[in-house]
Amino acid sequence: MQKIIPNKISDSELIELILESSSNIDILYLKHKNYCLNFMRKMNNDSDLIQDIYHDAIITLYEKIISGNFVLSASIQTYLNSICRNQLLNRNKKNAMHVVHNDDYDESIKDWIDDEIENINDNKLSATINALEKIKGLGGKCYEILKRFYYENHSMDKIAKDLEYTNADNVKNQKSRCFKKLNQEAFEIFNKLND
Repeated sequence: MQKIIPNKISDSELIELILESSSNIDILYLKHKNYCLNFMRKMNNDSDLIQDIYHDAIITLYEKIISGNFVLSASIQTYLNSICRNQLLNRNKKNAMHVVHNDDYDESIKDWIDDEIENINDNKLSATINALEKIKGLGGKCYEILKRFYYENHSMDKIAKDLEYTNADNVKNQKSRCFKKLNQEAFEIFNKLND
């Protein structure tokens, strides 16, 4: 299999790859990550917040693509920037956060911050994997729903049929609850990793 270089792939090719396999979301994530994070840093310097918003934006776009409702009327980068900007503005309003701009800080501090962000991202990934394993160990259908939807790219109708739900809307509601549970578990594990 030929290695795909994220910056060398067009938006339409990327959408096709994501429709072929949910694992190709990594390409989407890597291609736009630095630009989106730098874009948001101009509005807010909270690294955790902008990282969370970027993850949410990727999931929103991914769900839109696989649902068949996504029409590429602008670049994916423009679409992600718009989602990130709107979410950041909404969260800033809700939390009454203040934006801090400081153009005079030392480059070594920036490098240290970048290293810390990478460590946090590694811990977040580890926490998410551990949380998913914990959910799997608890039994129930959460693990199966998340796995089938995010990794196997199954439709809600197929998941409903396979897992014997009455309809796709019930699966969609359960998926939302399961995803929320996954995030809560990952957050707890992440906090323990950073203590």
